[in-house]
Amino acid sequence: MGKFIMSAGIGLAAGVICFFISVAFLALLLLAVRGASGLHPDMTLAYRVAAPVALLAAITGFAVALTRALRSSKAAS
Repeated sequence: MGKFIMSAGIGLAAGVICFFISVAFLALLLLAVRGASGLHPDMTLAYRVAAPVALLAAITGFAVALTRALRSSKAAS
């Protein structure tokens, strides 16, 4: 049970970190588009795109951490 909780924590942390990083990069990208073209893109697009990225990162982080924990316990025995 401890491996599952640790993996869930790693997945949650990965999702939160990736959410904020993707919001920052997408906001900078939208500002660059605005400066280059003069268009006014919808800045809420950064949040709408960052949510699936964060969900994918959380699922991937959880799966990788759980797989590594289970493989390390099998290799030790």
